[in-house]
Amino acid sequence: MTSLSGLRQAIDQALLSFLAAQRERMAVLAADSAALVDLVSAAAATGGKRIRPILCWCAYQAGGGAGAGGPAAAGPGPILAAAASLELLHTFAILHDDVMDQAVLRRGKPALHRRLAAERRAAGGGEDADAYGVSVAVLAGDLALVLSDAMFAASGFPAETLDRAEPALEAMRVSAVAGQYLDILEAGAAGAPDAPLIGHLKTASYSVEGPVGVGIALAGAPEPVARALQGYAVAVGEAFYRADELLGLFGDPAATGKDAESDLRRGKPTALIADALARGVVVPRWGDPHATAADLVAVREAVAASGALEASRSTVNEHVDRALGWLGGAGLLGTEAGGLLAELAERIRP
Repeated sequence: MTSLSGLRQAIDQALLSFLAAQRERMAVLAADSAALVDLVSAAAATGGKRIRPILCWCAYQAGGGAGAGGPAAAGPGPILAAAASLELLHTFAILHDDVMDQAVLRRGKPALHRRLAAERRAAGGGEDADAYGVSVAVLAGDLALVLSDAMFAASGFPAETLDRAEPALEAMRVSAVAGQYLDILEAGAAGAPDAPLIGHLKTASYSVEGPVGVGIALAGAPEPVARALQGYAVAVGEAFYRADELLGLFGDPAATGKDAESDLRRGKPTALIADALARGVVVPRWGDPHATAADLVAVREAVAASGALEASRSTVNEHVDRALGWLGGAGLLGTEAGGLLAELAERIRP
């Protein structure tokens, strides 16, 4: 039986092998440029849960993909490589997002652009340290996107199979860009009017529906199974983004690696905050660039007192139940892939 931890390890190995080859390729072009691959490798290796590759792999297996079986038995194989390429896509997204969001932390460590700036200052380049950090982080993100495409194309699937999956992959990427633009556009906007849409685009569609859709397409899943997996993905996607918001505001930063204070200062629009505001509660210092840690405590108290916290928890549980219903209705809960999908859904519960 394949476990989530075993699947993560297989995905990590596929990434490491691919990136090692890409480092050699970059070193031939220009020795110093290989350092960019190192930055991509470090960003991809630091604390990621591999949710998107795992969802893609599971959807492929559940959809009856050719050569379906555990990663240990099947070896790296086309589906592991194709699924792992989604982690490089996500690496691109987080490196660019951290620059745009002016993030301090990523997965419990300094965001790449800030670490690079600090290293530049320490080396005596203080005048351009911030610009250097941002520029190199953006380049590393660009490279991650290029390598994601390269890994997907070289996964080993026939060209017609890759073509079949391309619309789902494109939709996944366009959703992420659209959501990020709205996130920037509406930061601090009164009432966060499009917060649920932003959550859907940036997290539900990009992080869950997209990877599942890619797996379905690669497998050529029969219509009843594809419909069930899509239903699962919609439900889990909504649960995932709402649970992510709860962790962002109420989770322990030491455990989540998230910097909630910077989101507070820039007035990051979330469905959780929007619900609290809609209930007539004043959320103190939201969108104030000078907000402090004490202000974050006050925000948490205000959101909890409004009833938005409990309402969001209930919504997450309802979506998880709905997702499990889709799997059960299609007879997937008794399969290996269906069991992993159910486990992933259950782990979202607050």
